[in-house]
Parts: sequence; structure tokens; C-alpha cells
Amino acid sequence: MKVFYKDFFQYNYQVNQELARSFKSYGDAIGEDIARLANHILNAQQIWIGRINGEKTLSSPWVDFPLSSFEERNQELFDLTLEVISLRELDEHIHFRNFAGQEFQNKISDILTHLVNHSTYHRGQIALLMRAAGFEPVKSDFIYFKR
Repeated sequence: MKVFYKDFFQYNYQVNQELARSFKSYGDAIGEDIARLANHILNAQQIWIGRINGEKTLSSPWVDFPLSSFEERNQELFDLTLEVISLRELDEHIHFRNFAGQEFQNKISDILTHLVNHSTYHRGQIALLMRAAGFEPVKSDFIYFKR
């Protein structure tokens, strides 16, 4: 199962890196909505990896960072996620509080699955916004990655 999650996050990482290259090529023409969603993808990953590791990270999943930091943040979060996959038991339950203060517990494998699905969902929104702005969205289908 760990091999699957490493592969799944390799896909997630590579698509995000393609997004970073796309953001650089379009520069300042990238709109605020696209930047906000891109940051949200990485913020959610940072928050969840922090929860797994018992660390507080961001105060909100909607913190804005400059898009110029997207590539570097993506690399750092990929490395941290691979550490979790390598060092933790994927069926381990973690306990955490959400931003409203409610307590929950989830298996690490469920959190990891959620992270890639969450990223895919928001990358779809980014693709729609990019196309509407006249930009070519990145190819982000998992099967495309596997080819």
C-alpha cells in the first residue's frame, strides 16, 4: 500500500510542478482566483501533514502566498508527505481538531487519499478558470501521468 501512496503523491507532485511552470509562463496575468485555489491546494496538504505529525501549521487553509513560492512549497510538502508514508503506519488513526475546534480522528491512509482527491478537485477548478482566461490548462489526469 505504501508503494501505491508514493506513486499517487508522485502524480500529485508532478502535476503541481507543471502548474508552477504554467504560472511562471503566464506571469502576472494569472488571476487572483487561480492563485487563491493554487495556494489552497498546498495549504491543505501542509495542514493535514502537520496534523499527522502533531504540529500546528497554518491558521487557515486560505492563506495567500506569492505564486512564485508555489514550486518550492510543493517540493517541501512532497518531501514531508513521503516521510509520512515511509515512517508511519497507514492504518494508524490520528486525533486532531478542525478549525472550529471540533475533535476528530481519521486513518492516515484516508487523509492521504483525501489530499490527492482534494488537489484534483481544485486543479479542475483552476483548469476551468485558466481556460476561461484564454490560457491552456495543464494536463492533470492520473492516467496521463501513468503513460
